[in-house]
Amino acid sequence: MNGKIIGKKTVLADLSLFFVAIFWGSNFVIMKEALEIIYPFTYLGLRFSLAALLLAPFFWKRLLSAPARDYLDGCIIGLFLFGGFAFQTVGLLYTTPANSGFITGTAVIIVPFLYFLVTRRSPGWWAYFGGVLAATGLYLLSADETMRLGFGDALTVVCAFLFAAHLVAIAIYVRRSDAIVLAVTQIVFTGLASFAVAIFYEPTEIMFHQPLIIWGAIIYAVIFCTIGAFVTQTIAQRYTPPTHAVLILSLEAVFAGLFSYLFWGEVFTLRKLSGAFLILAGILIAELRPVLTARIAAWKAAVARRGAPPLE
Repeated sequence: MNGKIIGKKTVLADLSLFFVAIFWGSNFVIMKEALEIIYPFTYLGLRFSLAALLLAPFFWKRLLSAPARDYLDGCIIGLFLFGGFAFQTVGLLYTTPANSGFITGTAVIIVPFLYFLVTRRSPGWWAYFGGVLAATGLYLLSADETMRLGFGDALTVVCAFLFAAHLVAIAIYVRRSDAIVLAVTQIVFTGLASFAVAIFYEPTEIMFHQPLIIWGAIIYAVIFCTIGAFVTQTIAQRYTPPTHAVLILSLEAVFAGLFSYLFWGEVFTLRKLSGAFLILAGILIAELRPVLTARIAAWKAAVARRGAPPLE
């Protein structure tokens, strides 16, 4: 009976993560269309400030009792989050939703190498292999007719490095600080930093006077791609194995390409399809490495307990 309950929870968790991947992938197209009307830092300021206002009331007790160090750590994480979204959003002005989605996804491959710079622990040959595949795919996906990296794609590569640094920063600071305080603080920081840039470089008189369609795009990003995704991912990963979560969430890039093809009219040449496939393969190899390594170690231990030498 208990196994059936766990099985149902796993199915529901996997399904919820699948919808998270859909929402994240679709938002590349929605954001691309929105940026035809709204300025990029105004969009980010409104999106993250609204998300912070909706999140804070649920955790106000923890936020009030948190030490100053937690807020400082959250601001450091938020600096990387703001930088990542800044380069991604501005880059999206000059590239396609599919390119933005696939290039942003390479952040998970960059993480082991940045972590190596901090801890001096080698990421292993899996990470190197995944990185080579992704780099090759990035070149095929993004190079123009002269085989040079486009301006928007170059900005998005910087975004991927910043998002990777964001993930590494979380891994470091979450060990000593409240995860909820870190999450809310980084969202607040990103919203305020975006508004600060918007005030200096974008027209402020129209900042809050946006068309209804723009408010719809912002609310969609806040509810489904920020708050909804954060809560769903946190809960779902309690009931589903890491392999499930990795495989399902990596579909974000696939959905970005699919929605870009269906609703934005993006044309995929054989070269771009090959590049997208190599990037996705590199992401999966980098993400699944620790899980597969653990399973192989567990299998060898089980074989050793039975008294038979493991196959090498």
